[in-house]
Amino acid sequence: MPVLTKDVWEVSEQDFPNTAPIQTQLRFLLRYAILAPSTKNSQPWAFSVQGNRVHIIADLRRGQLIADPNQRELYISLGCALENLLVAAEHFGFRHGVSYFPEPGDDELAVTVLFAPGGVPSHARAGATLNAILRRHNDNSVFRNVPVPDELRRRLMACCVEPELRVNLTDDRDFRRWIEALTLQADRVEFANPAFRKELGYWIGQGVFGAPPLMAGLGRLAVSKIDLGETVGEQDHAILESAALLGLIIGTGDGHLAHLRTGQLFERLWLTATAMGVSLHPMSQTMRRPELRLTVAELTPSPGWIPQHLFRVGYSAREDEYHTPRRPVEDVLL
Repeated sequence: MPVLTKDVWEVSEQDFPNTAPIQTQLRFLLRYAILAPSTKNSQPWAFSVQGNRVHIIADLRRGQLIADPNQRELYISLGCALENLLVAAEHFGFRHGVSYFPEPGDDELAVTVLFAPGGVPSHARAGATLNAILRRHNDNSVFRNVPVPDELRRRLMACCVEPELRVNLTDDRDFRRWIEALTLQADRVEFANPAFRKELGYWIGQGVFGAPPLMAGLGRLAVSKIDLGETVGEQDHAILESAALLGLIIGTGDGHLAHLRTGQLFERLWLTATAMGVSLHPMSQTMRRPELRLTVAELTPSPGWIPQHLFRVGYSAREDEYHTPRRPVEDVLL
């Protein structure tokens, strides 16, 4: 497995190669794309730059056969990387055209983006800044007991411009209690499965969460051998209880195109919230269990729409911004 590093977070817009060929400039933009979140920080992407085109390729070898057998989370992760790429492109003055699955029957070539000079930031990305890409991080701590202002809700709702998607933000106590119960059930089911624990232990052992090698190895051993479902469930109850809002992205479809678009929207929401000093934290357990996902669908006010991604919103109690390591661009560029 390639060496993971946190050095990739030290990227400066001052280093953008203004006078270089567009191919070199697009390679620079990939330094922001690789900072996107991904399921278990698996970074299941590869990129190819050809002239003024960037191809985003699904690295299926980095999928999770047990936790994500239908690759829903994998393609959501690719959508997050795509959104980072587009935010960076608009910042540096590029316009772009996105083609999803441009080769029929080839699900590995997920996206091709055509770039040209003369672009301006789009309305939906107005709050998704370049600085927010560098500051965004996953915060699984208990949030502070502070309500979010109406302006934040409005800004987050404005992020959704995809007609086939909707984002629901709620502080409804009944909905929260249902999600807490379903999350506990998901935690119990997943951790009771030795194959799930082995797969999770593998990723922990690779150091994807930033632990030193010795601690990563011990973490892999503990997760693989011990059913931590009840412990994780108690932790998830506390962090869900602390959320100011719960967010749910729903869609009209459930194919990989819907998953990619969900990832784009989720990253746009996350970057916008980050720019406003608010934390987002994905809560994916219920989405991974088909039977629980159906139950969540019954709780939404939009009959027939399919839940895609669940997350919580609130104010972090942490003072640091902890970043997980990444594979450098050179290791993901074909």
